[in-house]
Amino acid sequence: MRVRWLGVACALVLLAAGAALLGYRVGREDVPEPVRFEARPMPAASPSIPVTPAEVVPDDPYPALRPGVRTRPVEVGAPPFQVTLPVPRGWVRSDSSPGEWRWFPEPGLTKNLFFFRVSQVGQNHQPVADAVAGRIAALRAAPDADDLVVESQSDDRFVSTYVTDEHRRVSYEGFIPRDGTAYLRVAVIGREADRAGLADLFDRLMSDTEL
Repeated sequence: MRVRWLGVACALVLLAAGAALLGYRVGREDVPEPVRFEARPMPAASPSIPVTPAEVVPDDPYPALRPGVRTRPVEVGAPPFQVTLPVPRGWVRSDSSPGEWRWFPEPGLTKNLFFFRVSQVGQNHQPVADAVAGRIAALRAAPDADDLVVESQSDDRFVSTYVTDEHRRVSYEGFIPRDGTAYLRVAVIGREADRAGLADLFDRLMSDTEL
């Protein structure tokens, strides 16, 4: 009888061990495998649009504008809005619109060389710094001024380059105040070869113009 009970006890132990092993395996099979993924670069939502550089052709070989050109005082404008400007001797005047005057080095030489322009802008009643910022914004939006680069900027002036009519232009622009607001806009524009002369003439116009 004792032997029989021993056999039954062993059978129960083996049965319990088998059930435990089966439960462990079932539990293992119920555990989901960890999710694996491979990191890959995502394509840009809106790829950059390639920008075609503006075409630039060689400048006219006309002699470059040099610093120190001799000037003479010239009065423009109707009373009581006259201004007196230091204009290079021998340059010719061309009035493109009321309140704006331009001078060129010789008659007929008005295309892609150097010149200067003075415009009355007092009717806008803008602080000088705002006028400078507005002029730069206008150049950025202009359809005929490509590849604009603002090289330097201060409260009353800036220097920029841009491409127009397939020529790289260097531009010195500034505003002269009257009664606390921008009254006169001065621009001296030319080729890279004219840069030293442009800077000199611009400084003289900004400092020697009489309102």
